[in-house]
Amino acid sequence: MSKMSQKTSGQDKSRLITKLSGLLHDEWRASRKKDDGTFEPHIKKTKDQAWSEKNGTDEIDIANTDYANLPEDWKGENKISAEVAMDEICKAIENGQELNSDFIEKASEIMHIKWFERNVSWAPAEQNKPYAELSEGEKEKDRLIMKKAIEIFNSAE
Repeated sequence: MSKMSQKTSGQDKSRLITKLSGLLHDEWRASRKKDDGTFEPHIKKTKDQAWSEKNGTDEIDIANTDYANLPEDWKGENKISAEVAMDEICKAIENGQELNSDFIEKASEIMHIKWFERNVSWAPAEQNKPYAELSEGEKEKDRLIMKKAIEIFNSAE
């Protein structure tokens, strides 16, 4: 099996998704970082019964918790975004497509479409439109996910 085939196999793909999910969580919480190295708290309730039983509470400070220790319901959006990104990369590799700027733009549009499908009930007006009509700032959020996914994919051994 080639190294490229190994990276697109189930177990390695799952590892890449977890790595990207953690990176996306870290990117989100970076803007909350304080001078002392902690993060501005962001308390949320969890529905993850197993996590609640283990931790004796149904509340979690998602900003001061690394991705690996989040309850499953608070891993959700980062994990789904990472899955979409890695799926698009694997499809491109299987089809012999280069992971270039054209790929990033097409995959970013798919990221937006899938995000919107999941979040249509509450999506803000600036994101409630087709990808082509988004501001450059909104498009760049999806492009960043794809660029990070490509970096992680390319750095996997």
